[in-house]
Amino acid sequence: MCWSLFSHGQILPFQVEQNQLDRSNPLRDLRINPQANGLITERQAVNLARQQFAGNILRITLVGEGAAQRYQIRMENAGKVFTVFVHARTGEVTGGT
Repeated sequence: MCWSLFSHGQILPFQVEQNQLDRSNPLRDLRINPQANGLITERQAVNLARQQFAGNILRITLVGEGAAQRYQIRMENAGKVFTVFVHARTGEVTGGT
């Protein structure tokens, strides 16, 4: 059982159907535990990108499927925005333009 808080302060219980809880969202699951599928984590990908490129991280997204999965990392340095890709399995860093 879950609880819901209404704007006027009343708390009421509500039911969540089990099939809603059982449904798996693969993209959400990868973000929570990417190493379950042999992928490096977002934090590891950022560290690898920062070893080769200086800048602030603007956004990181897991793109592609299967063996082609990689993290697309948008970075900014001195007003220039650029994209770095980190292979999600090997950690190979490419891009930067």
